[in-house]
Amino acid sequence: MASITTEIWERVIRGRRKKDENKRIIKSNLLFESSKENPNNVYQTNKIKTTKYTFLSFIPKNLFEQFHRFANMYFVILAALNFVPVVNAFQPGIAIIPICIILAITAIKDVWEDFRRYKSDNEINNMPCMVYCKNEKNFVDKCWKDVCVGDFVKLFSNEIIPADILLLYSSDQNGICHIETANLDGETNLKQRRVVKGFTNQESFDPESFKHTIVCEKPNNNLSKFKGYM
Repeated sequence: MASITTEIWERVIRGRRKKDENKRIIKSNLLFESSKENPNNVYQTNKIKTTKYTFLSFIPKNLFEQFHRFANMYFVILAALNFVPVVNAFQPGIAIIPICIILAITAIKDVWEDFRRYKSDNEINNMPCMVYCKNEKNFVDKCWKDVCVGDFVKLFSNEIIPADILLLYSSDQNGICHIETANLDGETNLKQRRVVKGFTNQESFDPESFKHTIVCEKPNNNLSKFKGYM
């Protein structure tokens, strides 16, 4: 009986550890003067990077992706067969031309698309935002790429928000705001969001007085629901 109980208890502990691994615990960055003690330092910054290639990895990575396409492999096999004297239909050098042209055109297209993603990333990362600074006792200008988990951001009407934000205060009397998520799920309808329960009746919000702990799920691809509590 003791061994069975121990085994069940170990399963419960493993289950709890697995659940904890899927959670993200967030505290205010203003509570930690020393950056080494801040538990939010383990999380990445808000910098967006959607490019696929770098200057050094483009040629090997692009060739690797192209040779995984059946059509390209078909032309490669035909070119290789022309180097065999028994089955060659025309000169081996001519057989290489079609596949080289296809690879070159596809590579140019991939470079252009990746360059457009690079420009879009820079534009979004360098957009200005207002982040609370403890030393200044006020919100200061920063770029969205420099926003970290646990920062307090001041948002304005018709502003693009390239980050996951928890609403703690709204200028609306009922603590309501409306957002548009067209860039995520393709819908252009205005979606209503409400201030976290317990913060709806406050006349103003002081970031330095926020000492709560937020426990939520880690970033994922599910846009229809979000689990978390404070």
